[in-house]
Amino acid sequence: MHINNWYAAALAGDLIDQPLKTTILGCDLVLFRDDEGQAHCLSDLCVHRAASLSVGECKNGGVMCPQHGWEFAADGKCKLIPAGTKTPTEPPKRARVPSYPVEEKYGLLFVYIGLQSDEERPPVPDIMPEYDSGDWHCGVIPRGKDISYMRMHENYNDPCHVHYIHEFAKWLPKGVTIIDHELTDTYVKAFHASWDADGGHNEHTGLMMEYHVISSVSRNTNYQPEYPPQIVTAYVTPVDELNCMIYMIMLMPKNETQMPDGSTVRGATAEEHAALLDMTKDQVQDEDYVVLKTTQPKLPAPFNEELLVDADRTLAQVRKMTAEYAAKHGEIDSAELESVKHTRVRVLPCPGHASDPKNWVHKRVPLIKAEEEASLQVVS
Repeated sequence: MHINNWYAAALAGDLIDQPLKTTILGCDLVLFRDDEGQAHCLSDLCVHRAASLSVGECKNGGVMCPQHGWEFAADGKCKLIPAGTKTPTEPPKRARVPSYPVEEKYGLLFVYIGLQSDEERPPVPDIMPEYDSGDWHCGVIPRGKDISYMRMHENYNDPCHVHYIHEFAKWLPKGVTIIDHELTDTYVKAFHASWDADGGHNEHTGLMMEYHVISSVSRNTNYQPEYPPQIVTAYVTPVDELNCMIYMIMLMPKNETQMPDGSTVRGATAEEHAALLDMTKDQVQDEDYVVLKTTQPKLPAPFNEELLVDADRTLAQVRKMTAEYAAKHGEIDSAELESVKHTRVRVLPCPGHASDPKNWVHKRVPLIKAEEEASLQVVS
């Protein structure tokens, strides 16, 4: 699990007038809106007696601790200690909790976990421009699973499992040919062209698969002849090492749209889009889970302990680039964090830790030192 990244934290519509708890990278956070409706995120544990701020209430543009009424502003600084001190409106500097940048996009709230400043950190990628156009049916399926977030991403970038796991695709020919489009340190885009009955393929029928390390997102665009395209974008947030939260956004065009081969297809009806959402929620996600929960080890295995084939190239690139990003930007030592969770408070790093490193009550989560990272094998 790595830092210096954006993660989807909640549905924007779920955050209204009360604080909302979320868990990312093994630590609890609290989301809330100020008096102008702007979303904010803080570490969930009060520095006084470690009560959960998410059980408190929104007050004066910030959040109030339910145990003793301490009020924390959007920047994490305590503004009021109503009892127990002679200077209630002048709390000590150490009376503060980490504050994390929040961006609202695609109907989700994204929280940045890491040390980078406003100028340094990358934006949430524009991976789904169709969402705000008004020309596409949009729906979201939030769901938690006791699966590693990287196992989920590998599944979303594995084209061949579709023909075996999912009932809707078992009739399709069992094969794909990968046509690479783009590969950077943090992004991969490749077309997985479906085979026809004779084992042939073209560059227009199949799945365009994309993955961004930044914001931990996979996008699959399904192109089939004479049928409206389907966009399935999955933001996968690590709750902890072995659990994840998935925010799956599904789009279909309302009107006639152009396909990769230049032809046009009709738009989808609202009923067709609703049926896609229902099938995914009630059937497709469970079909994946039946297999993924049996996969060993629970975390991605070393490449030399799996026999990968040509069709695994994209998922191998996903695994490799994510591991390299973690090694470069910071990876949480999950074993050490787990060992102290009942006796110590540990918080996720925020930009304030870099700009003002002293006078914090709660220590940061332990990170794996770069020199202890295992060497990564090159995947061609």
